[in-house]
Amino acid sequence: MGHHEHGGRPTLGHHPLKATGSGKRIRQTRGSTRRTRGRGPALLLGSLLLLLPLPAAASFFDTFGADARGTSLGGAMAAFSEGWASVHYNPAALALSRDVELSLGFHYALPNLKADYPDGTEQDLRQFPRRPESLDSIAGPALGLLVPIQRCTPKELPTPIALGMGFFVPRQTLATVRVIEQAYPYDVIFNASNASLAFNLAVSTRITPAVYLGLGMSTQLASGMEVQVSETGGEDAAELKVRFGTPSLVAGVLVRPSERIRIGLVYRQKNEIRSQWSTFVQSRITILPFGPDPDQSFSFYKESTLARRYVSAYTPENVSLGASYKITERLKVAAELDWYRWSTYPGPLDQGLAFKFNDILVPRVGVSYRITRSLEARGGFYYEPTPVTSQGTGFFPVGNDRYVPSVGLGYSFDAPWGILAKPISADAYFQYHILGDKTHARAVSANPFTRDTNLTTSGYVTNLGLSLTFHF
Repeated sequence: MGHHEHGGRPTLGHHPLKATGSGKRIRQTRGSTRRTRGRGPALLLGSLLLLLPLPAAASFFDTFGADARGTSLGGAMAAFSEGWASVHYNPAALALSRDVELSLGFHYALPNLKADYPDGTEQDLRQFPRRPESLDSIAGPALGLLVPIQRCTPKELPTPIALGMGFFVPRQTLATVRVIEQAYPYDVIFNASNASLAFNLAVSTRITPAVYLGLGMSTQLASGMEVQVSETGGEDAAELKVRFGTPSLVAGVLVRPSERIRIGLVYRQKNEIRSQWSTFVQSRITILPFGPDPDQSFSFYKESTLARRYVSAYTPENVSLGASYKITERLKVAAELDWYRWSTYPGPLDQGLAFKFNDILVPRVGVSYRITRSLEARGGFYYEPTPVTSQGTGFFPVGNDRYVPSVGLGYSFDAPWGILAKPISADAYFQYHILGDKTHARAVSANPFTRDTNLTTSGYVTNLGLSLTFHF
């Protein structure tokens, strides 16, 4: 497995964005242009960047959940959702809320993935370590807002309408771009796009006394790189263009046949964000004189631009069907089944894969128990099989079956000093992803220095967080 430095830590299957002409790092900018000039090897390396794809992954909400309550309940929220996080779980549930909600949370996820080559030798461990340090941690705040429209009108509306939105803002940077090489493994779930800014927006209304409908969109920041390298000297730099990708549709229906039962159905459109990398190369061609006088030589410059498009973020089309049941006033349970259409994943270069990924089914369960009037305990579990199939040649995606238990607490308390008329909700969760051993077969060895044709990946991911929600 490649031992590449990024921020002082080796990473799984990633190649750093680093200018090598003068040793200065490429500077990332938001929407502005920074060009640099470099010498020598930078000409070649800048162009070679275009031969490497960008890994594709889902947003933080898709991988870990939108809020503390939903994550602690195992994500079984198609029929169990309430509050601003419904923009992700089921937008139809937004209209259930009567209060304006403002939520601020913080999430921290730490992947710990390991990869084992069965026949690696001691001398190769420096270049292809058996147990490299894992992917970077993913941390940042989640912001949520829910506004019932009737709270903003002088007269009560005949049917409730609510608007909600949610953000995940990664701590490190608003958008992350990394390139990968064909020979090195990369994980299609726990990858760079989890650390990109994600945005969800939705609206909901009640269409009958028992049926609610919601429509929304989700997107995340996508990045494209422009590199300019030249033999005319100067600084090293690059232009990193950051923009929101094309939004995808989220639609949900919530049915309440009785006070105790809810049934939810959610459809999420495929979210495929494309990026483009382009390199402007200026090279100097020198004509040497026939005579002894070097001043007789002359030079001219040749300019060329190389460009390539990538699938830089990908969430497959998926459908969620769930139900919740209030057993008693204190005890509630929920179950859900999600279907993900991973077979349409085109690969990082949008050229298709030798073997299509598998569509998967993800079962989820969640339970909550109100211990006191103000304190609620929660727990959940889901199992997600990996969609990844072994690719004999070409790019090397890896993945593992995930067994994910979670627990959490929710507490409601009055605002201090009577500042607010309504209570504040505090929620916390702990989630643990157990990654089962998975062997990936290669027709051509992924490690050029050994005879290995198989790679076994495993590990775990720790995810925890908390939130405060204000009601108005």
